[in-house]
This record gives sequence, structure tokens and C-alpha cells, in this order.
Amino acid sequence: MELDSLKDIWKNLDETDIRPGSEVPISSMLHKRSQGTIARLKRNLNRELIAVLIIYSLTIWYITTFQRMYSELAVLLALVGGAFLFYYYRKSKLLKQMECVACEVRSNLKQQLGTLEKYVRFYFIAGTILTPLAYFAAGIIILFNAQEGNSHLVDVPLEAQTSVSQMPIAQHISNHRFFIVFLSIGAVLTVGSYFLNRWLIGKLYGQHIQKLKDLLMQMDEEA
Repeated sequence: MELDSLKDIWKNLDETDIRPGSEVPISSMLHKRSQGTIARLKRNLNRELIAVLIIYSLTIWYITTFQRMYSELAVLLALVGGAFLFYYYRKSKLLKQMECVACEVRSNLKQQLGTLEKYVRFYFIAGTILTPLAYFAAGIIILFNAQEGNSHLVDVPLEAQTSVSQMPIAQHISNHRFFIVFLSIGAVLTVGSYFLNRWLIGKLYGQHIQKLKDLLMQMDEEA
């Protein structure tokens, strides 16, 4: 193991773990460092959970309170939020298992790290695909409600039609122009979500997973 790597590991030790005259095994230092990396993964996962709960709860509350004609959107958001909660539960459970101090470090960490990578990869693919799907589903819901609103205007007096037609935005756009704008935004959103998810997941999880991989390599060298 290189001297610089040993210095970096030594700096991550708590002062209470270093006593004059004591010899700390390299495996213990590596184990402690892996625990710190896993703790960062858990913090990022919890922060993501808080952000999702706040954003989704406020959005669903707004739709159900002020935009009841689009109540299907609230159901769609609730389904996506429920899927994320299930993902959070499984991933949080895995990270807790990876923090097991009594477990044999290399074998368990290597196996669990592989599972964690699969979770993160699935999260990236699902998030990239789900974003445009949710967008198009929301667009269909809005368009359907807008057309339904237009059909009701036939029996509405002329003075009332002005105020009613101001409700759905899609009523002010012709079908041809609406679909062009709708598909263009969907294409931009699809490409943007790919790069945004790639950057965000790399920042929250990818870099820490790579650190754990490096620690496993160091453990194998030390063994």
C-alpha cells in the first residue's frame, strides 16, 4: 500500500481511536473508513427522502385543493412517490446491513456493494425513463380535461364561456400547435433528465460507491 494512501486513511481516524503507543491494524482503519463512507450514503438517501416528501406532498395538496379537475395528476404523483418509498426502504435496509461491525468485512461488503450498485443503476434507469413517461401521462390528463371542458361550453351562455375558458391552459392553444410544443418539451425533458440524473446520482452515490471499491481493493492488498 502506498504511503500517501496510509496517510489519507490515518487522517480519517478519530482522535479517540489513536493513543500513544497503540498499534492500529490497517484492516481496522479500512473498516472505519468504509463505515464513514456508508454513513454519507445514508445521509444523502435521507436528504433525498425529505426532499421528495416535501415536494410531492405540497404538489399533491395544491392539486387536490385548487386544481381538482386534474385530480388524476395527484394519483400519478402518489404512485411515483410510493415507488420511491419502496426503493428507499430497500436501499436503507441494505446500507444498515453494510454497517454491520460484527460481519466479516471483505466478503459481506463486496457482496452488498454489488447489490447497492444494482439498486443505484436501477434507480438511474427508472428515473430517466419515468420522467418522460410521467410528463406524457400528465399531458394526456391535462388535454383530456381540457377537451372535456370544451364540450361543456356548448350549453353554457356566451358570457359564462369567457370565464370558463380561462381555466384550462390547453384550451387557448390549437391542437396542432399544442402537440408540437408538447412533444418538443418532452424531448428536451427526456434528454435533460438523463444528464441531470447522471450528475445527481453520481454526486449522491456514485463517488461514494467508488470509494468503497477502492477500499475493497486496499483490503485485498492488505490481506
